[in-house]
Amino acid sequence: MFRVSLRLVNESADPAEVSVITGITADRMFRAGERSPRTGEPHRFSSWSVAIGPEGGFERPENAFDELVSWGLPMAGKFHTLHAEGRWEISLVVVQEFRDADDSMEKGVSLAPEVVEWLATADAGVEVDQYVYF
Repeated sequence: MFRVSLRLVNESADPAEVSVITGITADRMFRAGERSPRTGEPHRFSSWSVAIGPEGGFERPENAFDELVSWGLPMAGKFHTLHAEGRWEISLVVVQEFRDADDSMEKGVSLAPEVVEWLATADAGVEVDQYVYF
């Protein structure tokens, strides 16, 4: 199972600006200094993130990558502007859960050239978090 999101972080900027510039509503955002409802402690940085694909995730990540690419290179350019002018760090976050060691669908994450082009245009990195449950 894979969950994919696009996440931006910044030392102190207002995450609402990301939604204004991109026209995309965040699934989760907070500003540096706001108290976390989970811990009660102030956040040390600002964050904006949006899930790509269904909340429950995908069997394979390529479906999410295709959705990201469908946003188009002009949208990637808007994220580039946020990175260049606002110093937002941008990451495509891929969370992979291994539940069956023999399931070939749980093996590997590959990025098609179109995904790499979108990420390069946006000045985005890739983070892969993997969790093993067997």
